[in-house]
Amino acid sequence: MALGARADSTFTSLIHTGVAANSFNNEWPEQFTFPARRLYKSESFLISQKVSRMHMVANAAMRAPGESIGTFALESAIDELSYQLKIDPIELRRLNEPEKDPLKNTPFSHRALTEAYRVGASHFGWSQRPAEPRSQKDGDWWVGQGCATAFYPVYRMPTSARLTFRADGTVRIQTATHEMGMGTATAQTQIAAERFGLPMHKIEFEYANTDLPTGGMAGGSSQTISVAMAVDDAFQGILKQLLKLAHGTDSPLAKAKIDDVEARSEGLYLKDSDQGESYRALIARSGQEHIQAEVTTGAPLETMKYSMGSYGAQFCEVRVHQLTGETRISRWLGCFDTGRIINPKTARSQFHGGITQGIGLALMEDTLFDERTGRIANPSLAEYHVPVHADVPHIEIHFLDIPDPHTPMGAHGIGEIGITGCGAAVANAIYHATGKRLRDLPLTLDKLM
Repeated sequence: MALGARADSTFTSLIHTGVAANSFNNEWPEQFTFPARRLYKSESFLISQKVSRMHMVANAAMRAPGESIGTFALESAIDELSYQLKIDPIELRRLNEPEKDPLKNTPFSHRALTEAYRVGASHFGWSQRPAEPRSQKDGDWWVGQGCATAFYPVYRMPTSARLTFRADGTVRIQTATHEMGMGTATAQTQIAAERFGLPMHKIEFEYANTDLPTGGMAGGSSQTISVAMAVDDAFQGILKQLLKLAHGTDSPLAKAKIDDVEARSEGLYLKDSDQGESYRALIARSGQEHIQAEVTTGAPLETMKYSMGSYGAQFCEVRVHQLTGETRISRWLGCFDTGRIINPKTARSQFHGGITQGIGLALMEDTLFDERTGRIANPSLAEYHVPVHADVPHIEIHFLDIPDPHTPMGAHGIGEIGITGCGAAVANAIYHATGKRLRDLPLTLDKLM
């Protein structure tokens, strides 16, 4: 990782190169250069990533597998440069904020990273942070604060959904997506209830069955918008059928087109009017028990037209013991620009989980390989340390909740961005506390001594 800048702190060059190890029997090389391609403007770029096939235990994807380490390299370098230029690291990032995608030259679908830094810095108390490293001490502990940018792309996967409107006014949604604990059924029920103008208890979300229409996977932080788009497209099919049933009758919707109506109050109504009909009345006109629509969404062409990503500002305070080198994280705050937040409770849970994993990535998690065999040498999880309650401080989460006009429901995925930027935020805070720059994860005490 290398950066070049002028005296005015604008970047002249950004270089990020490296090699990702990959076994012979899988295809999961870590795309660690993605953040360097998207986050900052520069007069020139050199970004190169190679994959080396090695005889080793197969690796697999787990929460921003490339971006989590890519942001460590990039955001550590940004911080290091800020000290050389004698400029606040947030201001350095602001000065190099791009107007368009730095490499694709396409417009951003939505980007409010500088606002995330402004809001996050205000809540964290960044303005009270002394500029000089190794200038804060509490007893035997050096104290420091650091920040880093979080980033993860927006993906959408082709997805199928079947929508059934029943004569009793209830709705069944069917798609073979799956759940890993992030609240898929809750979020999709909320989205559907809002879109259809129905209370949540009248929505049935059926999933996790391969007999159902093919669903978007829970990967790439893509599931929420992928399923939501399929459900909305199926709803458009339902609307056409309902309006067709009303045509030629005495219904207020007899001459209405799709653009003339909106869903609310458990039915369809003319826009800016109280005239309309309930779903139950419209379906009754068909003489059937239900009406149904099934769709499959197309390729994500919007990602070709726009640069689409989620962004965030990670703030961390650490305490480093002057005698032992032990590092403790005393405060954490994350402020995220991830489009519209569908469910604040489950969103906070996702961010908390990602940051907790990020603390493990930064301070303790280390897979050891036997160079002779390529096998993992850690004998058990007892020798692979992950964060426990004592390692994790109170995590304060803020999100801007600004809808992206080019994604379904204005939402972005949030499952993976929480871990990105964490490693660098900790490393940058350690440097501010001790004056020692660490460039190799995990940031264990032996590297500080």
